[in-house]
Amino acid sequence: MKFAPARRGITVLFGAVARPLQEGWSNPMSAGKIAVLCPNLGLDRIGSLGSLAPGTVMRFRSILVSAGGKGLNLVRAAGALGADACVVGFLGGWIGRLVAELAGQERLRVQPFWIEAETRVNTIVVEDSGRVTVFNEEGPRLDASLAPGLLDLLESNLAESALVVAIGSLPPGLPSTLYVDCVGLARSRGLPIIVDAAREALVAVLATEPDILAPNVFEAEGALGRASAELVTDDPAELRERSLAAARELARAVRLAAIVKAGAAGAAVAMRGGSWFVPAPSAVTIRNPIGAGDAFVAGLATGLLRGWPIERAVRLAVAAGSASVETLQPGAVERGRVEELERAVVPLAIE
Repeated sequence: MKFAPARRGITVLFGAVARPLQEGWSNPMSAGKIAVLCPNLGLDRIGSLGSLAPGTVMRFRSILVSAGGKGLNLVRAAGALGADACVVGFLGGWIGRLVAELAGQERLRVQPFWIEAETRVNTIVVEDSGRVTVFNEEGPRLDASLAPGLLDLLESNLAESALVVAIGSLPPGLPSTLYVDCVGLARSRGLPIIVDAAREALVAVLATEPDILAPNVFEAEGALGRASAELVTDDPAELRERSLAAARELARAVRLAAIVKAGAAGAAVAMRGGSWFVPAPSAVTIRNPIGAGDAFVAGLATGLLRGWPIERAVRLAVAAGSASVETLQPGAVERGRVEELERAVVPLAIE
């Protein structure tokens, strides 16, 4: 590594920090798409109002209805960045059909595993002050026997894929080992995998040594046994220290890198060769932070598909996440804005 002169234990990182991650992987990264496993897709209803007042009757000033769930947000952002991505997940009932129709209108590639139970609805309340409140449904309760079929559907997409992403919560009833099996499937095909999971699914996958982990700081701390309230925002300085500590611990359980998203602060990266922090650019206007983490993973996967080293791919990821908060629809980034923000991202090496 090469560093600028240090002050207060932090140095500006300007040299390459790692070889391109695709070295040693059997499939050429630029030759395929991103295959996304997201079991818990949903319908997002994003309502805008002046100020939320619990205990009263309120009316939204406007409503945006969008195909949602972390996997669809990822596909939306990846497409804006020029990458080809397809998400596999459960859809059911008339809500599921609406999600599929909305995704089709946006030309988002989705391969549903159709079920009878209704797909979940998530309500996002955006106030004029910038405060956001989210009401997420758990998702339909499913039988564990559906998991192998979902993985079979994912496998049918892998022939033309160069990278796999497993992302999002699991609907009730599915085994917590679903992403463990997904890692095994990707590995059997010689494909790298990024896992962005939480709770029991994240704990279970740690034993498999996935290539890259990319949870947020609250999810990471929960998997490491530390109590952590999942807040939409928090103090940036505190989040930087907490995300670095979590990334260093998680790095022991991955093959390549542990990346811990720290919201508005940026993201921490840890590999066996060291750790660093990538601050988010400050020149953004926050409109809706929901989905920024999904756009982050889209940027990371897109950078790796381009053959970039991890340091540059994470810069693109941070820029994509930052661009997403400026849009009302999760993951609806503009490529030009992402590239503009990427130029403002300066990684910091931590001594």
